[in-house]
Amino acid sequence: MSSFASAAFVGLILRRMALAGLEPPADVTASGLLARALQPGGNVQVALALKQALLRHAAIERGAGFLLGIGQGIHDMPSDPTLDVLRRAASATDLLLRWQRLESYHHSHHRTRIEALDEAGGTALLHHVSLGPAPPAAVEDIVVLGLLAALLQAIGCHGLEIDLIPGDGAALAAMRDDRILLGAALPADGTAQWRLHWRQQPRSTAAPVSAEPLAEPSAETAAGGLSERLYALFDDDPFREWSLGEAGRALGLSSRSLQRRLAEAGAGYAGIQRDARVKRAARAMLAGPATLAEIGYAAGFADQAHFTREFRRVTGMRPAEWRRVALAPPPV
Repeated sequence: MSSFASAAFVGLILRRMALAGLEPPADVTASGLLARALQPGGNVQVALALKQALLRHAAIERGAGFLLGIGQGIHDMPSDPTLDVLRRAASATDLLLRWQRLESYHHSHHRTRIEALDEAGGTALLHHVSLGPAPPAAVEDIVVLGLLAALLQAIGCHGLEIDLIPGDGAALAAMRDDRILLGAALPADGTAQWRLHWRQQPRSTAAPVSAEPLAEPSAETAAGGLSERLYALFDDDPFREWSLGEAGRALGLSSRSLQRRLAEAGAGYAGIQRDARVKRAARAMLAGPATLAEIGYAAGFADQAHFTREFRRVTGMRPAEWRRVALAPPPV
């Protein structure tokens, strides 16, 4: 299981603390570990113990309501590989599935289970659980809940109402009409199960899919043009799992016609998808200091082994080796 937190997430916590005039605890600052982990080009993972220390300190100084509001900082965050994937979700269901895949990809100790979900009615019942013997700490429960609330808002869900559900079933109001109600005190129990309701449905960000196939492209453009159009479709949102039928409709073709045109061009559906994901990952490796785990997730790979295997198949190198060679200074 992962014993590290994303530096982007820890940076979000620090920014929200700074806006509130709250300094990190002295022992964390004195250690120097946080500063080294967050410096440009440095280690982009932070030990979970440091993240937990920051959250405990923030809870003591500003209370549970502040923790729930940390996630609101994503609305001002610039592009980030993981956050971009989550903000591309086309619906609440899509968002929650992307979040679960993120937890699985990073082998997180904690997982968010969907106990009930009604997309049409705008309701969900979630449970934050641990894969180990110790349950998640209340401070971690509340911050994750706040992140999910902010992500729902980011994809167009508004009028959020959120309750914490303790074991006795007496709901504790955490948010009403997008406004945080949670007070300063951390609830003693019941922070891990959450009931969410939203009034406004998200606006779909998925690529448009034609209701009926359009006219097939001419023979002159089919060979190269179709492969390029399919590649662009995958590259636009590499995380999305396109079925053959969905991709065909988006390109104005039946699935059978799509397969036939690709075969005529000597191309394969899976190969084009793999190339799009590998090239997206390669661009991300050159663009900044994100971890290979973050890059592989954002590029749509199922797990880190899948990322390594497919990247090596295309480039002949493992991702870490390719990045080292690509970023090496030219010989003098």
